[in-house]
Amino acid sequence: MSIINLFAFISLALLSYTSFYLSRLVYGDYFAPVGLFIGINLASLSLYQLNLLPLTNISFQTYTLIAVSLFSFLVGVIMASPFFTLKGKTLVKQDLFGKHSREAPKGLTLFYYFTASLAIAGWIFYITVIVPPGWRSKLWVLQGQVVPNHMGYLLVLGALVPPTFVLLALARQRITLPSVFFLLGDLIILGLCGIKTYLVIGLATSLLICAMSRLGRVGVKHLAIITIIFTGFMVIYDRFIDVFVQAQYPGSRFPIALSFLEKPYLYIVGSWPAMSAVMANPPAPAHWGQVTLEPYWKILGPGGLGIMERVSPYLPFVNIGGGIFNVYSLIGELYFDYGWLGSILGCFFLGFISTRLYITARKHRSWILHLLSAVFSYGLLISFFLYYYRSTLIFLLLYTLIAGWLSKRLSIVLKWRKIYIPYRKSTYREVVP
Repeated sequence: MSIINLFAFISLALLSYTSFYLSRLVYGDYFAPVGLFIGINLASLSLYQLNLLPLTNISFQTYTLIAVSLFSFLVGVIMASPFFTLKGKTLVKQDLFGKHSREAPKGLTLFYYFTASLAIAGWIFYITVIVPPGWRSKLWVLQGQVVPNHMGYLLVLGALVPPTFVLLALARQRITLPSVFFLLGDLIILGLCGIKTYLVIGLATSLLICAMSRLGRVGVKHLAIITIIFTGFMVIYDRFIDVFVQAQYPGSRFPIALSFLEKPYLYIVGSWPAMSAVMANPPAPAHWGQVTLEPYWKILGPGGLGIMERVSPYLPFVNIGGGIFNVYSLIGELYFDYGWLGSILGCFFLGFISTRLYITARKHRSWILHLLSAVFSYGLLISFFLYYYRSTLIFLLLYTLIAGWLSKRLSIVLKWRKIYIPYRKSTYREVVP
């Protein structure tokens, strides 16, 4: 690593921490959208400067687009925070649940157990109907199994169980054996279903929920702990499920004993040289808006209305020096669809929308809005890797909104019946001798 790389590593790391600190200063939360998006992307760029794998250099125009896009996101955040921009006031620090709260808010308990039950039912369907027999001795067959009729979304629901468990535990100020049983079952399912993305969503949104619900008590060190846990999970996953992964990359600077860290490192930094390769020699997209309009293509394609051909959800591979890669960070995939203007405007709108949702959730102290904000913010957390506002995240947002509202209404009805019916029986006994 050269002196220039060392200087860039330190500078970007300091800017990353400054973003988290600014978020803490204004919102009382290190992981408000401004800290999450800018801090995470700068941290990823900082780690790239270590050159632990022989990756291609990031071009000047790529650095320029990244800087402009981050600034555009910041402008969106500022416009969504007039209380700070115009008055210089910070967001009022107020925990979601009171210190002496012992009851879960309306609908939360019902939402938790219903969602966890659906996820477990989806897993049972998956291993009994979809996965070939003998999967216990060949865990890698759990990867890439196609679930018909969109039943795979039941597995996706498992990602909501950990953050909802956190909400339930914070509201009650305690945990119960049944809730822990459902949580452990869900975590095992997420770890074995062959798609580690869902477990990452569950853990990451749990962290964001803790940060929003207990302000000032969750910091960057907790993000580091989650990262270490996930890195360990990736190592185990590659050992028993993704068994065909390359053992060690040629030219790697990792010692052989630490070669298991190569793939996590590649995931963290590989999107930037890939983005640079795309900007230098843009490959032809399979369809206009291939990345950002993916939910619409799924609805209109063979699995939905069937009025158009299937649009591939996978982007073309490019050579990044240490191998081939086909994810380009959120900024890069916006560029892939719409060029410079797409990255700049896309980051602006994401900054505005994510911040407005975050502020609204904090002000109204609603568990549904907190969960919505955490799920939406996951797209910001994973933005260093890819653009994630696609069908999976949109499904989780819609499910949270609809099922959360229905759970809240149903819990009110059930509570009304519980109070009202015994009252009527008591009145009847008093009137009739």
